[in-house]
Amino acid sequence: MKIAYCIHSLAGPGGMERVLTLKANYLADRLDYDVTIITADMKGKKPFYALSEKVHHADMGISDNFPPFMPIYKKRLFAYLKELRPNITVSLCKNELFILPDSKDGSIKMAEYHFSHEKFFAKYGGNAIGNIYARYRTRKLEKAAAKMKAFVVLTKQDEAEWKKVLGNVHQIYNPLTFESSETADTSVKKAIAAGRLVPQKNYKDLTEAWKIVAEKHPDWTLEIFGEGKLHTDLQAQIDHNGLSEKVLLRGNSDDIRHEMLNHAFLVMSSLYEGFPMVLLEAAECGLPMVSYNCPMGPSELIDDGLNGYLTPVGDISALAEAICKMIENPHRASFGAASKAKARDFRMDVIMEKWDKLFKSL
Repeated sequence: MKIAYCIHSLAGPGGMERVLTLKANYLADRLDYDVTIITADMKGKKPFYALSEKVHHADMGISDNFPPFMPIYKKRLFAYLKELRPNITVSLCKNELFILPDSKDGSIKMAEYHFSHEKFFAKYGGNAIGNIYARYRTRKLEKAAAKMKAFVVLTKQDEAEWKKVLGNVHQIYNPLTFESSETADTSVKKAIAAGRLVPQKNYKDLTEAWKIVAEKHPDWTLEIFGEGKLHTDLQAQIDHNGLSEKVLLRGNSDDIRHEMLNHAFLVMSSLYEGFPMVLLEAAECGLPMVSYNCPMGPSELIDDGLNGYLTPVGDISALAEAICKMIENPHRASFGAASKAKARDFRMDVIMEKWDKLFKSL
């Protein structure tokens, strides 16, 4: 079977790029699919994650993010698809989503959405103008999704939301990006957080929560891995709260698995997610978890009181209390074991079997 994926770029280190690369490699190497990834504009850069020699890559050499360039992008993309003749073309839900139904290349068109139905409301909502804009973006997305033969979302919670407006929705989790034969040392007095330093990840709440935690447990530290535009602001907040020796910004890591294995539990304070890969990776490392119960995903990876604790989004006091509860928990190791068991359902072979079945059914 010949599959074509459309994505803006593979040059970045993001989760969507990583997951797509892993899935494409598996389809080509293990299931003998003919896979091509079509990017809009790599700007001369190489893919950040290594592609299998069996996976083809074609770059259109024109941005799909700048409206005046869209007619050129559309012409090049449609011409390439006509030449390629894939059985199925998959959109990663950037701007190609809105034009693919017009392509006459003969392929079945489908999409996979790595965010949540409520993304725009979580990102832009909160006031009248923001809600109007979020409603417009959401409705535009819904109309485009309705034109797809299949629309794949990441969580059961999001599937339920999409099924209110669409009849072509399928749910498939993202797979584990690595497997670990080792498990975390839950006895060390360090917690970990990981992700880009951007508003979505909401580290300002986590830093405020740790101010409360530090008063009760001054011998514990929080290490945050990641980089982003809020680095300076976050460091200033840490310093202002007198946490410079308690909350440490560690930058990006080339081996997040190694870092997770050297911490007692993971904390996530995101305002919203599509599917939080950091929780899945933490589970594979045998880490207990504390998280805001944001849309979407934490409640499908954390069984409250079994392998972690969930708290309401924005409730800093509740987040601090849950962190302290985890620190004081004499059964952190058993929580970690429960996380490890949970991760088995997300192994690459388990998830890719579902994709194989869906492609063949289409």
